[in-house]
Amino acid sequence: MTDAETSVRATNIDDMLNAAARAEDGWHYHIGNDWMQGRTAYGGISAALSLDAVTRELGGAHPAPLRSAQIGFFGPVGGDVHVKPRLLRQSKSSLFAASDLVSEAGYGTHASFAFMSGRDSHIDHSHINAPDVPDAASLISIPEHSARPAFARKFDMRPIRGPGFGHGLDEGDILTWVRWRETPSIDPHVALLALADALPPAALPLFREFGPISSSTWIQHFLTDEPDSKDGWWLLHSHTDHAARGFSAQDMRIWNSDRQLVSVGGQGVAIYC
Repeated sequence: MTDAETSVRATNIDDMLNAAARAEDGWHYHIGNDWMQGRTAYGGISAALSLDAVTRELGGAHPAPLRSAQIGFFGPVGGDVHVKPRLLRQSKSSLFAASDLVSEAGYGTHASFAFMSGRDSHIDHSHINAPDVPDAASLISIPEHSARPAFARKFDMRPIRGPGFGHGLDEGDILTWVRWRETPSIDPHVALLALADALPPAALPLFREFGPISSSTWIQHFLTDEPDSKDGWWLLHSHTDHAARGFSAQDMRIWNSDRQLVSVGGQGVAIYC
């Protein structure tokens, strides 16, 4: 099989991680064309590979549950990539690690991760309720279309509101049920991080004319020790209250199929129109 054939071959995330090769100072992966969006890889897969390399560096298991991931998208990523993980600091209850991802196009992604054990606390405060929406089974999947980015074909997406581009709406809000078309068998945090970026930026429904849009920074917090959804469906919500002068700040939330909040986050998004 030629390099070109390998590049376009559809691969699930399990295959990609299983094919990782050890390097002297990290891990080698290959991101094929089926994971791309325009000239760069889907941000969720770049983040997932970064976390996978850190997990391998820690001996294949997390010392404590993953609590936070902070990602910076600095340049395009694709093809053969090298991820260099490193331990930053470890205490009795927490561990901080980071990684740098470099591809054929140069430096691409920086990520840092915080792993923290739970502890007894008199504070138990949670007031983010799941929206009242239909179950995924009652909704229609986004149909196949040539305009969809390659990576989106990895997911079954069933939109509730704000799904499209160029609608010129007055609200930057996207709410969609999402699940993997092929259920991964990898670490659940890696799988959820790879899925968490599946929605287009929340500013997209605001567009009245075509223009590129790209995530630049991303932070995702995990609220459960081991994220799980019994039927594989995750309810993803992205919302922006401010998009101006080429930049949008958006909030992101994820519930499982039982409407339990499992993750919150946010992104800074560059708008080129």
